[in-house]
Amino acid sequence: MPRAGGRVPERRPYVRWAVYALCIAAAVGLGCSSAPSPNSFTNVYTQAIAPNCTNSYCHFYGVPTKWSGLDLSNQVIAYWSMVDHPPEGAVCNAPSYGRRVVPFRPEDSILYQKVSQANPPCGVQMPADPGQLFPLGPGNPQVVFSGKALPSDQRQLIYNWIKEGAQND
Repeated sequence: MPRAGGRVPERRPYVRWAVYALCIAAAVGLGCSSAPSPNSFTNVYTQAIAPNCTNSYCHFYGVPTKWSGLDLSNQVIAYWSMVDHPPEGAVCNAPSYGRRVVPFRPEDSILYQKVSQANPPCGVQMPADPGQLFPLGPGNPQVVFSGKALPSDQRQLIYNWIKEGAQND
């Protein structure tokens, strides 16, 4: 029923106040997440993966499954190709090898195993030196570690990122 002057009384004033509260909270940043961890995937990608794993021979765009099928050519593709994703390729494709990255479990993650162990459960230690990957010649399928091991701070960064849940941040 309209009041004098033609105004309809508001039936749900609490809705209006809830909307105001949400707008104020958004304006001052309440309820927003904190800054990304120093162990963010952005840091993992820019400091460890991009400079060491993405060249014209290794984990490039369209890398064939024969050589792992792991495309690390950009940050988005790298994340979605690794986290909770089974390995591919001739060497590491058995289900018993697990996943490339297992959130919260670096010890069970193939990525961490391959950058931190001299003899990982499948394949060879990474990163590889593309010019020395097949020291016995291109016709010999034996692959040996040929690169320079990642520095300890980069290995620790990968470990911490996985241990914190392997978030896409």
